[in-house]
Amino acid sequence: MDDAEQIIDSLDLSLHPEGGYYRETYKSDQQVRLPDEVQRHAGTGIYFLLTEGVLSDWHRVRWDELWHFYDGDLLILEVIDQDGKLNKLKLGKDFDDDVEFQQLVPQNCWQRAYSTGDYSLVGCTVSPGFEFEDFEMIKPENLAEKYPNIRDEILNSPV
Repeated sequence: MDDAEQIIDSLDLSLHPEGGYYRETYKSDQQVRLPDEVQRHAGTGIYFLLTEGVLSDWHRVRWDELWHFYDGDLLILEVIDQDGKLNKLKLGKDFDDDVEFQQLVPQNCWQRAYSTGDYSLVGCTVSPGFEFEDFEMIKPENLAEKYPNIRDEILNSPV
């Protein structure tokens, strides 16, 4: 059994719809009411594991999402910001000028991620709390239509 399989088993991870594996680890008991009268838990947290060769699907979350690096190889988090610029954020364990232990994906920004090695184990914290109705996936072709200036980067798979 390899390291990724051991992590999946020991953390009791399940397949995530965007790709990879996850398990919710935290859901606040406190509820918050948002301006549109939607009620959500104040925050949520998950473990998220991407294995070699897996590229998560382009998706966005209605709320801010903070990624935390835990173990494994460098993770690349591609984020299309509100101005339509593609940013490649790095999460890892090695101190480097552009590698961080945490990276923020602001609300409603399109994102995808991949491991640069055998696996990357991260955590994601969402506030207000994550619910699948606040989660949207998009086909790369449809996303490329929205951002023709970065079409090639959206359509090309880095893994």
